[in-house]
Amino acid sequence: MSPATARTARKPLGYKAFAWLWLLSLALLAAAGMAEAQSRAEQRVLRVPAVQSWSAPYALYRDGAPVAGINHDIVQALAEHLGMSLQTLVLPRTRVDAAVAAGELDLRCHLSPDWVRAPEAYSWSPPLFELATVLVGHESAVPVSHLDQLHRGQTVGTVLGFVYPGLEERFSDGRLRRDDTFAVDRNLQKLKLIRSPYAVADTREIAWHLRQDPGHQFAAWRLPITRTDYRCAVPRNGRIEASLLLAGFERLLASGQIERIVRNYSPPQPVLVMAANSAVQQLSRQQISALFLGEMLELPGGGRAVLGSLGGALRQEFFSQVLEKDAAQLKAIWSRMTFSGRGRAPREFSTAAALRAWLVSTPNALAFLDSSSLDPTLKVVYMPTPPSAASP
Repeated sequence: MSPATARTARKPLGYKAFAWLWLLSLALLAAAGMAEAQSRAEQRVLRVPAVQSWSAPYALYRDGAPVAGINHDIVQALAEHLGMSLQTLVLPRTRVDAAVAAGELDLRCHLSPDWVRAPEAYSWSPPLFELATVLVGHESAVPVSHLDQLHRGQTVGTVLGFVYPGLEERFSDGRLRRDDTFAVDRNLQKLKLIRSPYAVADTREIAWHLRQDPGHQFAAWRLPITRTDYRCAVPRNGRIEASLLLAGFERLLASGQIERIVRNYSPPQPVLVMAANSAVQQLSRQQISALFLGEMLELPGGGRAVLGSLGGALRQEFFSQVLEKDAAQLKAIWSRMTFSGRGRAPREFSTAAALRAWLVSTPNALAFLDSSSLDPTLKVVYMPTPPSAASP
């Protein structure tokens, strides 16, 4: 065969190979484009858990799916802010860690670094608001002002799988025994039925329960156990960039949307508090009113009361619930007290943290703050009756 004939014979094979390579390249490009598009689509879906043991006001369920509540509304607001769709996976508490390890979740909320086994596995949001865990008792139970007053082996209503930082040591050494149920609302129902004389719960969960059930039989005392910052956490193995989600939380905080969501489900709950080491155990409504209206200057047992308060909606709630006065009336009363030298208006603080520090460091200091801001450095000396449970 001549060289010319050989070149002619090989030419069609070269064209075929070129065509196949060209088609293969197009296919690979198309596949890469589809994969990239799928990846972008996945990143526009925010996968979050709804833990089955969450109770109102943090989660409200219908037909087994969350439809409202603080936790639901916070992640919904974040997704809308970032232009994402929300995918909620309803899980038992014991299944959430495994879902994170498998890369099935992009975000967790209603969380604290103290509540998880490996906090370093997450990027954490700033504190969104405060949570307070308290010991609550049935009205027939012995009042408790310190955990050491509970007898050894006392059962306390708890939630299965939940960590209680202020109580874990006592559970471990047998001073207290857990009485686990599936969710907080079931614990509170058991408390009402005196199946357990004491329970541990979040103050907002207790307040929600009392508003829904005015016929409760809960005691009028609360023993602060822990105060925790509510946070959300982005798993480091998630498919959405943590900085994107955390920046979204910063903007929601700055806009006031987080506070509005919380207030929508949890109106202000003023409680009167003093330092935990104060000799005063309880005050009546009449005594509180007399102290804040200048009709009484000394605390029971001696010592001139030093008064403090928080501003905002909580202040108005305290005025109406406890003092039965409006702001204008109180301003006039306190002006007369100052002019006469008999007393002065309560010192006002802008943050719960500043008020707590002042209470602990000031002898005979008495103030009101929101029950969600309680911590073990304080004691509750008076709790207003929730409006829905008030006597006619």
